[in-house]
Amino acid sequence: MTRTAAEAAQLSPVPEWLSEHYQKVDGNDFDYLAAHFADDIEVTFANRPTARGKQAVGATLADFHKPFQNTTHHFKNVWSDGTRTLIAFDVNYRLNDGTEVAIESFTILEREQERIKRMRVYLDEGPLRAHGREAGR
Repeated sequence: MTRTAAEAAQLSPVPEWLSEHYQKVDGNDFDYLAAHFADDIEVTFANRPTARGKQAVGATLADFHKPFQNTTHHFKNVWSDGTRTLIAFDVNYRLNDGTEVAIESFTILEREQERIKRMRVYLDEGPLRAHGREAGR
């Protein structure tokens, strides 16, 4: 996606911790992610039930990641007010069959003592599911 100069100028600086976090997400480094989650983390991912605690969150993320090899997150905009960070993304998913699907998403992260305590991910999983159904034909 090509941005106009005005759109590019609106992109807030991406904090180093956030950039590193999504590099690890894109690299499927779930051990790193778990180490940076609070013990009592809560994650709501798309329309899935809220997962509470590292074990449940790990299971939710593993289930979501099943249909694809990896992701590439492209920051569109970032807003932060201290402990809360809001992120607009374009995300490319490389599926297990090698094809790619692009989806816009929005995430709200809340941190406490430099660990992610709450994460809300808003995205439409329909394109990933639809592709999976088409590949199964």
